[in-house]
Amino acid sequence: MLYAIPTLYDYASILRICGTVFMGTYFAPLIGTFLLRWTGVISSIHLIERKDRIYPYLTGAACMLATANYLSRGQAPVEIIFSVLAAAMVLLYSTIVLPFFKSSAHMAGIAGFGALYLSLYLRHHQGDLHGMLLITALASAVAWARIYLKRHTLKELLSGTLAGFMLLFILLSK
Repeated sequence: MLYAIPTLYDYASILRICGTVFMGTYFAPLIGTFLLRWTGVISSIHLIERKDRIYPYLTGAACMLATANYLSRGQAPVEIIFSVLAAAMVLLYSTIVLPFFKSSAHMAGIAGFGALYLSLYLRHHQGDLHGMLLITALASAVAWARIYLKRHTLKELLSGTLAGFMLLFILLSK
């Protein structure tokens, strides 16, 4: 993404932004999930049961909101800030709908990536049809795997897909 937008970033800035995103959206939520498992709050780190998703999702959303806030003060591109913010919003949405069904976070992630790719194309004329077809093929593979493993229903996959795509696309359409 940092190569697709027209603003130039030096190598140190790219490392700082990527490191911040990695720590705030992956590493911190992962450690939080392990701590929740270690303390017995959740029964498995695989989050198969609906009730096991509540606290890890809220922890992840809090980490992502803090990361988006930090990035917004550090002159990161708006596309990165909004991507992290959209991920937090997807986790909050997924937590809200948990009493009814398990919205697919995997599909939300790949659909959000598709929204980002399309937004970068519309804003900066970066990307092409081949890239979008590749993302669509990856999304199809993820959907097939989630159905094949019996982790989600079609309704849950569609919910995750719509949440992931629409939240980020709307944020980046401003």
